[in-house]
Amino acid sequence: MIKSLTGGRELILPEQLHTDKATTVCFTGHREKSIPPYNNLYQNRDITFLALKIMLSRYIDIAIEDGYKSFISGFAEGVDLWAASYIIEKKKSDADISLIGAIPYLHHADRFSSHYHELLKYAEQHADAVVLTNPNPDITYSTSPKNQNQSKNLYRDRNYFMVDNSSALIAFMNENTKWSGTFQTINYARKNELQLSCFGLEDIYELLEQSEFSPELMKKIVNRNI
Repeated sequence: MIKSLTGGRELILPEQLHTDKATTVCFTGHREKSIPPYNNLYQNRDITFLALKIMLSRYIDIAIEDGYKSFISGFAEGVDLWAASYIIEKKKSDADISLIGAIPYLHHADRFSSHYHELLKYAEQHADAVVLTNPNPDITYSTSPKNQNQSKNLYRDRNYFMVDNSSALIAFMNENTKWSGTFQTINYARKNELQLSCFGLEDIYELLEQSEFSPELMKKIVNRNI
């Protein structure tokens, strides 16, 4: 038995996950450092993140309305854990909703900030299952692996696992990022013909340019990306 280093949660292996792919959605998105604040002003950082979280929650609400029940999050800093936190709130009022965490390797959170360590611990505690996609407890990520306990494919394998077990993907993409795990996941989802709901920085900034987050504007932006 392997347990999380964050909160001691028991982890399962990919072959132990049993879920209905037809009603499962996965997420992809960026970490905070890859989400430029509105007008590139640091003082707009929090309001930019708030707008993103609000739009992300709307996409999740639509997925639930469309009959999706299971949600797979990569439990990374930023969009992944924001999505997981919202799913946990939805679970409180709908027992049919489930949250599945998918972590790429045991030490994936070693460099998380204290804030995200707490978010991760909370998400693991309230998830219905947490999958460890690489079972080697000693493996670490390296762009230039030198031995069997290093790999450059850990995040790719986690991302592919999420797509392979889902029929839809909700994605936030920084259009100015030429290559990232998010870009990789979206491309793999397209190749596998998942239902894609993608939104980007321009959508977030458009929302911020309004005097308030009006429901009408939110509906307009979301509908054009589904």
